[in-house]
Amino acid sequence: MESPTGTKAPSGATLDTDKRREAGAAATPAQAERGALPNLIVVGAQKCGTSGLHYYLSLHPEISMSRPKELNFFIAERNYPRGLDWYRAHFDPRAKVRGESSPNYAAYPQHVGVPERMHSIVPAARLLYMVRDPIDRIAAHWVHNFAKRREKGDLHATLLHPNTSYLARSHYYTQLQQFLRVYPRERIMLLEQEDLRSRRLETLRRVFEFVGVDPGFSHSRFSDERHKTSRKTRATRLAMGLERMGETRHGRRVPEPFWRAVGNLFPFRRTIAVPDVREALPPEALRSLREDAERLRELTGRDFATWSIWET
Repeated sequence: MESPTGTKAPSGATLDTDKRREAGAAATPAQAERGALPNLIVVGAQKCGTSGLHYYLSLHPEISMSRPKELNFFIAERNYPRGLDWYRAHFDPRAKVRGESSPNYAAYPQHVGVPERMHSIVPAARLLYMVRDPIDRIAAHWVHNFAKRREKGDLHATLLHPNTSYLARSHYYTQLQQFLRVYPRERIMLLEQEDLRSRRLETLRRVFEFVGVDPGFSHSRFSDERHKTSRKTRATRLAMGLERMGETRHGRRVPEPFWRAVGNLFPFRRTIAVPDVREALPPEALRSLREDAERLRELTGRDFATWSIWET
């Protein structure tokens, strides 16, 4: 297998110049049989609204977004070994814009070499990168993992553990720089989650214009809200036990109304309190977030004035 930083093609793939350029070209009948390559990729950041953006993009008639949302193809440790044919099979060659959304692409240094692999296969793709208050992103990230019972220990120790990516994913400038080393700046659009929430129609028009589809398109479902952190719940041990029971051979014989009745009698899930991340982080960690955000300000010309990291 290739080294993590390499850009060698997946097994079974031939990546000559013409095929690499297919990302922005119309599909021939032969190509249509084996899918297509994307020309739009939402690269991150995790817990910044990428699921909502993916959903809103999918409503546009000129855009076809992948199912599932997160293909994680350009990550060596994930789906890159599956090969280019596997990746192509997720995209509709008839669509003008074909996209996927994998926030794990912006998880350097946990995952390295992602932009290089991406550029070697889809050099003409347009990239979308979403950001939010770095502290809020970390809190939402922790809630996400806690809901899945991945986190159990002390918050301070968890956030700073070298095997986690809580801080790294909130270093937006650092993540963005990995892609700017191989993609020209005009092919990368940065969005704030708050823009998608409070100025959704205006923001989506800008996105549609950026990716090259009708910017005037609107849809009644653009008002839908997706994946709010405050709605996250954690399954109780009772719920987990019953879920395992329901998956057994005997459990599957039990009528569905029975499981619903049990759910009405017992508390299966509990609401998760959003942690005080700022209090849990040491001064040097907060300083690193501020320094990274300052560089992002210089790069983008935005002030990100509402972010809580500026508070002393």
